[in-house]
Amino acid sequence: MGSEPELKLPTIDFSIEDLEFNVAKWELVKSQVHKALVEYGCFEALFDKVPLDLRKAIFLQVEEMFDLPLQTKQRVVSSRPYHGYVGPLQLYENMVIDDVDNHDSGKFNQDLMATRKTKF
Repeated sequence: MGSEPELKLPTIDFSIEDLEFNVAKWELVKSQVHKALVEYGCFEALFDKVPLDLRKAIFLQVEEMFDLPLQTKQRVVSSRPYHGYVGPLQLYENMVIDDVDNHDSGKFNQDLMATRKTKF
C-alpha cells in the first residue's frame, strides 16, 4: 500500500515588478492562474506588498465572521448570484457583503458592528 502524495496548492507571485497588462510577465502569471484554476480550482496568491501583520489580522477577522451563528450569516442577502451568504455546502461557505442597500444585509452590518468587538 503506497502513501498518497502530499497535495500542495500552486503558489502564484503577484508582487512581480512591472506586472502590466499584455506584457510577457503578465502573460506568464495569467497562464499560471488559468492552469491552477483548471487543475486545482484555486491557488495561493503571494503579494508581499501587504504586510504580514495586516494579512494575519484580516484572516482573524474573517474567521470571526464565519464563526457567527448560521442564522446570523443567513441574514446577509444579495440580489446578485453567489453574493450574500452561500452555505454551508459540505466544506464550502461564502459571504459577500456588497448589497448594503438591501435592508437585511444593511441591518446585518449594523448589528454586527454594534454587538461585536470586531474591526471588519
